Amino acid sequence: MVSVPTVGPTVFCPLTEIIEELPLEQRIRWERLYMVSDRRSGPTHPIIYSHPVTKKKVLCFHLGMTEGFIWDYKTPQQRYTSEEETYAILQEIHHEFIKDNKARQYRHEWKEGELIISDNLSVAHEAAPETQLPCSQVGLRILHRVTTVGHYPPTKEYDYRKELGLSS
Repeated sequence: MVSVPTVGPTVFCPLTEIIEELPLEQRIRWERLYMVSDRRSGPTHPIIYSHPVTKKKVLCFHLGMTEGFIWDYKTPQQRYTSEEETYAILQEIHHEFIKDNKARQYRHEWKEGELIISDNLSVAHEAAPETQLPCSQVGLRILHRVTTVGHYPPTKEYDYRKELGLSS
């Protein structure tokens, strides 16, 4: 962190815990969903997939850069979500981050010179809403960020129905 605003933490949330604590019906629904990036030729990824190193289930989504979702991707039942359905799914995901009075979240209040290393495949992060206020109100936030390219795109390497003890 180079310049710390007067307000504006970064909020972190573990992605595996969210999946592990989902009600079964909701987990089954989310297993059927694939996120479509808002980039015109953007990627399509399952929203639940296996972390390439730990193999733990994690979420793959971006609340601000999701064009939509596809149900049952690459099957005869495949269909894109409507705008309303996309919004509802994004709200459902967001609810999991803020429920229980944001109990899952860690809010990091920055100090100049600090460094955080985070596995973006297993921990979600976002700048708290107050960081979007005008600089005249909160000061200037300058944060250098480095992102490394991944080696494997998010894929489903498992049969979620078997994993959840459901018939195939």
